[in-house]
Amino acid sequence: MSAEEKKNKKDRKGPVIFAILGFLARLAGWLVCGLTIKADPRVLEWKKSGQGFVVLCAHPSEMDAVVLIAGCFPRYARFVVGAQQLYRGLQGLMLRTLGVIPKRQFTPDIASVKEMLRTVKDGHILAMMPEGRVSLDGRANPIDASTAKLLQKTGCPVAVMIPEGSFYTRPPYDHGAVIRGKLTGRLKALFEAGEASSLSAEEIMARLDAAIYYDAAEELRGSGRKYGSPFKAPMRGVSKLLYLCPSCGSLHTMSDSEGTVSCSSCGFTVFAGRDMFFHGTREEAKACVPSAGLSLKYGLPDCVTAWNELQLGHERSFWQDPEAFIEYEVIKKTMTIGKDMDFSGDIKGRLRLDHEGLHYADADESLDIKLSLLPGVSADYRDGFIACYQGDLIRRFCCGDLSVPARFVNSLMVLKGLR
Repeated sequence: MSAEEKKNKKDRKGPVIFAILGFLARLAGWLVCGLTIKADPRVLEWKKSGQGFVVLCAHPSEMDAVVLIAGCFPRYARFVVGAQQLYRGLQGLMLRTLGVIPKRQFTPDIASVKEMLRTVKDGHILAMMPEGRVSLDGRANPIDASTAKLLQKTGCPVAVMIPEGSFYTRPPYDHGAVIRGKLTGRLKALFEAGEASSLSAEEIMARLDAAIYYDAAEELRGSGRKYGSPFKAPMRGVSKLLYLCPSCGSLHTMSDSEGTVSCSSCGFTVFAGRDMFFHGTREEAKACVPSAGLSLKYGLPDCVTAWNELQLGHERSFWQDPEAFIEYEVIKKTMTIGKDMDFSGDIKGRLRLDHEGLHYADADESLDIKLSLLPGVSADYRDGFIACYQGDLIRRFCCGDLSVPARFVNSLMVLKGLR
């Protein structure tokens, strides 16, 4: 066997640490959340054959990485991650050891695409989360059309992974919380080898959107499942994504403490149980199991999804005005990929979003990004910031009010949809 053949054989096996990580993900997931992986027979055949294929995973929460790693086990999978993550302490060291594919987020990255194509050609699994960020309200985020173009180029089999229960076992707006409850990963075949290459990008996107769609509230409603005790373990930090009072319509007046969500303007108050549904009082939440048709008095939203749908409706009406804009004071921090491990700087400025795009200005610089390029902006409501990527430089705009980024997320989706 030649040296090149030995190298190729070694590369095909992948790092041993990935097999260990996959085993631990399955074990920990099973112990904490009763994790089970259910895969189509076709996907099991692809895994046994040793051929390269793509797995596209839905992204309700950060728990999805555990489900995806467990679903790929015992095969080696190369994950696509944001390039900046490779330079952040122990996390960066682990990612580099796993041989992940770094991608400069929300911007064309030819080198990353080439590495993705080589991964499936070499017989490995290419694992991606095409939504780009965790869900705001437990429903699927829009997927960029570039994913369809990638699938056309690979021409390999494609599967989708749908994590069920991850939005509840680790709420995306409640960092560090892991709630005991049933967690399932469903691995389904989407395209056979060569099938995606024969379809148009529009046809691929239609099938992908349908296959990867999820709605956490509907998943739980009527299932009889509970995630922890709604009374002892209420939702925390949920006001990070609830910026519109459903009673009086005030913006950024919601706050929460130990599950009690209230409006400082009109006094509207509900209790947010760990079941992700809203109840009139703590007592009502104790024995409540979500069921079809459940709602609060006066037609107010009964769950996170319904509440955010009201907020989306507000943004759809607001942005019908061609002169409309939203503007907030922010703190700018910067990071250079590959040089600085953490964000630095502490500069005050103004961030504005309108029909033309995103605009930022402070005493040192001004920045304008056209609406057509707004995938270059990632609004992350969990940490309360909007991050703008330009080449190696990342600008992070931190907001004092943690509900502001949630409005940016919804406004960006609405504005892109109006085009």
